[in-house]
Amino acid sequence: MAKETKNVETIETAQNRSPSAKVPKESVYKVEELAANAKTVFGTRPECVTAALREGGREVYTVSEAKTVVQKFLKKEVK
Repeated sequence: MAKETKNVETIETAQNRSPSAKVPKESVYKVEELAANAKTVFGTRPECVTAALREGGREVYTVSEAKTVVQKFLKKEVK
């Protein structure tokens, strides 16, 4: 019975570990930096990236956040 208790404690300890402890945070970049690398990162022109991210209302983004904002911006219907 002592073995079962030990296994349960080990499982509980593993579940209580913070997943963020293993995953490093993404770097943040200024809109200008992201726009300068627009073709490589987003596959579009710098003007599109600048417009999309400025509309997003922030000064810094992670690459994954910026990709989401830019993709949404590019898919917007023109009125």
